[in-house]
Amino acid sequence: MDAPRVGIISHTMVQQHHLRQVIEACGFQVSVVCLIDQLIGDIDRLKKNDSDATDIWLVDVDTFSLNQTTSALSFERWLFGLTQPVIFGEGSTYSEPEASFQSWVRQVKVKLLRASSHLTLQRNPKPSANIVWVLAASTGGPEAVKEFLDNIPANLGAAFVYAQHIEAGHYQALVKTIARSSHYSARIATHGDRIVANTVTVVPSHQQLDLLEDGILFIREESWRGEYRPSIDQVVAMVANCFGAQSGVIFFSGMGNDGMVGARLMAKRGGKVWVQSPDTCTSDSMPCAVKKTGCVTKIGSPKQLASYFKHYLKSEMTSGAL
Repeated sequence: MDAPRVGIISHTMVQQHHLRQVIEACGFQVSVVCLIDQLIGDIDRLKKNDSDATDIWLVDVDTFSLNQTTSALSFERWLFGLTQPVIFGEGSTYSEPEASFQSWVRQVKVKLLRASSHLTLQRNPKPSANIVWVLAASTGGPEAVKEFLDNIPANLGAAFVYAQHIEAGHYQALVKTIARSSHYSARIATHGDRIVANTVTVVPSHQQLDLLEDGILFIREESWRGEYRPSIDQVVAMVANCFGAQSGVIFFSGMGNDGMVGARLMAKRGGKVWVQSPDTCTSDSMPCAVKKTGCVTKIGSPKQLASYFKHYLKSEMTSGAL
């Protein structure tokens, strides 16, 4: 789908500037820019805009402060008659030095991403994922993860979030490698996308990733906190918090102890924690570190783990747990 087109209606040029920056930071396009004072005097200016030119309206005005003139009432009737999603702001002018500015930016981004996600589903409906597992790996991980995915049957209805310690420039090759011979399409996580069934979402290493409601992906501008990029602890924690008992994590070959904290949280939230058997790993320090948490319930080779996963889902669906 093409980038959503967003129309801006605001009180001031300063608001327009900040709103435009937020919209473009989300990868969206600005379609129409209007000041409310101009529109109140010439409501036909809006009526002449082709509705197909705008996908989302971002209205950052205080409608209660408008004089209840015929023009103002016409604007309100136009506004509430829209078929496109309408995002309402606070009707205030924000300045970057203010402490609340970054919070305001994040709130606007979240609203835009939610609206965009609903548009995506309307235009290209896909099964929403309610079963989400993290595939976590470092050294030797791509080969192990590929073997696991190659042995997963098609259309199980699960989605995977793949967190691999890797340099940013290698992601396209990683996506192609793990998708080859697999029934699951792979993609790099993109701002505003949604986690859907029967896909693998690869977590970027150079930017933080958050999960919003309904599996919407939110890319932060800042780097991952801590020693590892991406942080497997953070990825596992956010999936566990969003999907609870309908989630899990498998730790494949890798160095270091990234994931120990996330594994504990996953188990606490009712999710499963599995690891690749150390004797089949290129590097076994990551799965061995996770084993020490006492949260692990399955151990096996990548092929065995794929078999366990298939039977686990079948068992859960039969019992009605999923």
